[in-house]
Amino acid sequence: MVLIGFALAVIYWLLDSFLSLFLSYDNFLEKMTGVELDNVWGRIIVLCLFAVFGSHAQFTMNERKKAAEKMERDAATRERFRRLLSPDVAEMVVNGQLAVKQGGEVRLVTVMFADIRGFTQLSSEAEAPEILQMLNDYYEILVEIVFRHVGTVDKFIGDGMMVLWGAPVTHGDDPARAVRAALDIQRALEAFNFDRASLDKPPIKVGIGINTGEVVAGYLGSSRTMSYSVVGDTVNIASRLCAAALPGEIVLSEYTQHLVQHLFQVRPRKAVIAKGKDLPIKAYSVLGLKKSTSEDQQDASQQPV
Repeated sequence: MVLIGFALAVIYWLLDSFLSLFLSYDNFLEKMTGVELDNVWGRIIVLCLFAVFGSHAQFTMNERKKAAEKMERDAATRERFRRLLSPDVAEMVVNGQLAVKQGGEVRLVTVMFADIRGFTQLSSEAEAPEILQMLNDYYEILVEIVFRHVGTVDKFIGDGMMVLWGAPVTHGDDPARAVRAALDIQRALEAFNFDRASLDKPPIKVGIGINTGEVVAGYLGSSRTMSYSVVGDTVNIASRLCAAALPGEIVLSEYTQHLVQHLFQVRPRKAVIAKGKDLPIKAYSVLGLKKSTSEDQQDASQQPV
């Protein structure tokens, strides 16, 4: 406001000096127009000042409106991505540090499906509000673990969840992140089931399937509602592996196993028969971290920061 006042004073001084030039020539304009300029020129200056101030005020209001609209868009974008991405990654998307392309793009991703075993029976033995509360508590655990390993929650499918590593943000160890997240999920469910047992409630057992491969990633939906997702045979195979997984089992595809075999103990398991596939899918069960890997992580955690 101080700058505006200073600017108006300067404009007033310039206009006053400009009109004084005309008034100094024996009232030349007064004789030409028949108007007493002594009474008018001050009003003209005031009108000019109002015009300048009004223009500035309108400009300021427009800029504030644009800024408010941008803040609303950023808030909506941040809220949408925070439901899918870890908070740090969501903030990178909102700030433009990480691009999420509108069109489809081919990406190498690791897809994880997690699904509750025996959910139909659980649903038939409990009231709907109790089942809904159980699912919400269950998803709170899973999403926290996924975000801890910087995964992307693609969607919730009833009692199942689809998670991505490699889209929209990529890390060099995405397959390993997915397997670590799966192991953490199974361990966290042990504690979750201990609490349920104390309330005389049945345990929740989950089967997990993980596959790595190329997909088409981008926005899917209609002009009214869209979401970021991936499509491709890689997704279908991950879903089939999850469906074949036993309660508490983590099943890897052959390619994912090849990428993480130096970090995790795995063993071959029965091949998975998938609809639309001519040959069975080779699969492996995850037993846990390799001893050397576990010791290395423990030593690293004990190193001074």
